[in-house]
Amino acid sequence: MSVLAFAKKHFELGIVLCTAAVFWLLGAANDIFELFHTYSRAHEAYELDEAVWAIMCFGSACLFYALRYQLQKNKEIKRRIQAEDELEWLSKHDSLTRLPNRRYLQKLKDDSCYENFASKFKRFGLLSFDLNDFKKANDLLGHKAGDVILKTISERIMSAKGVELAFRLGGDEFLAFTNIPSTADPVAFAEDIAQQIVRPIDIDGSTQIVGVSVGLSILGEDADTLSDAIHFADLAMYAAKRSRTQRVARFEPEMLITNIERARLEKDLLDAIANNEIMPFYQPLVELESGKISGFEALARWDRRGHGYVPPDEFIKLAEDIGVITELSDHLLRVACLDAKKWPSHVSLSFNISPLQLSDPHLGLRILKLLNEVDFPPQRLELEITETALINELDTATEIIYQMHQLGVRISLDDFGTGYSNLSQLSHLDFNKIKIDRSFIDSFQTDEKRMTIVKSMLALGSSLGMETTAEGVETSNQLAALIELGCSRGQGYYLGTPASSEETLKLFETPLSQESQAKA
Repeated sequence: MSVLAFAKKHFELGIVLCTAAVFWLLGAANDIFELFHTYSRAHEAYELDEAVWAIMCFGSACLFYALRYQLQKNKEIKRRIQAEDELEWLSKHDSLTRLPNRRYLQKLKDDSCYENFASKFKRFGLLSFDLNDFKKANDLLGHKAGDVILKTISERIMSAKGVELAFRLGGDEFLAFTNIPSTADPVAFAEDIAQQIVRPIDIDGSTQIVGVSVGLSILGEDADTLSDAIHFADLAMYAAKRSRTQRVARFEPEMLITNIERARLEKDLLDAIANNEIMPFYQPLVELESGKISGFEALARWDRRGHGYVPPDEFIKLAEDIGVITELSDHLLRVACLDAKKWPSHVSLSFNISPLQLSDPHLGLRILKLLNEVDFPPQRLELEITETALINELDTATEIIYQMHQLGVRISLDDFGTGYSNLSQLSHLDFNKIKIDRSFIDSFQTDEKRMTIVKSMLALGSSLGMETTAEGVETSNQLAALIELGCSRGQGYYLGTPASSEETLKLFETPLSQESQAKA
């Protein structure tokens, strides 16, 4: 510690010592002690020596107290400095993984500290990581297991060859500064790191595998600034996430166009929801034996201004991503119920529930309130829940299914055979119907294995007292085969295409023959 630093830290003590030194020098220069001694002897009655002794004792006590106070004060200052340092560290690091966080990254960008890395790296690569299916693992195994996964992943990223600094930006998102060898293929380099990350993780004796999507950009090649490089790495990561064949994607300029178009699509979607431009179309659900229409499934349709119809899978997923799926779903259900009131009373309305909505414990109350507002009989409503949604939100889904049954609403298990539900779950959850996914119907007549699976599903539905609906009926041969196998209902373009409310009403204006209804 320097003399200056010591003086600043012990300023008060220095003042006391300096004052004492000044008085000592004055006393030495003037022989104060000899003068006082002579005077006190001459005036013994004044007892000056005893008074001076008392003053000296008091001064010593004060000095001791001052020193003790100063030591305690120094300890308190040191404790506060340590606490402030700890708070500062915590504000810039993730408490779980101990990695730097988004605030630390922002400081690097603001102070241009990253230039130290850039000057040392052969190629400054930015890798953006997003874990796949982490939420599912976290929900199924519990948050403690999820923490183990995050800590393991962070350790693997930091220990990967070429990684100089890693950040946890939040949730299951990570970023890494990497030094890519000049002779290495950047994508292959990133793929090697991804391969290390996705190694199986042992949690309490069970093995878990978590996938990862990686985006890559290189400072100086793909971007001129660190902010742009990080942004481009994120865009590449989302491109990899959307791809079913790539685990690693390097930034390409076309991704900017895709991002701009997505931003425009988000804005148009928000406007469309606000203006009630997204409307339900209705596809017939047909009793295969009689050919009569027993219900309609509501399917969302959006005619985007200047662009035409947007595929439902695209804008429904976007609505989930930006958090407006509840508003969209409530609007569609309200309109569908009002339209269904115009149909014959025996015709049901089938409506799909988004997987994200099943995480809302108030979903049942919202549906009940809506049905009361539009005065639609709950017995005519059928809610469709996918297997994937069921697995991700099993506890909440169980409660919602119970609430709906109490109201008289029927529940259908959609896309049966494509998820991970099992007989135990089916036996504990009170479904009224199961819908066989179109992927099985598409080729079950020519594929012996799929034919066996379809027969098993139909037998399972019959044994559990559930009606079965075959999705994707596209030909007369498929229809005939399903009737022969004993399937209850069918749905598909051969039986009827999705139509607007006005076109749907025309189906009930005049009696239809069995054949024409079946092909409506």
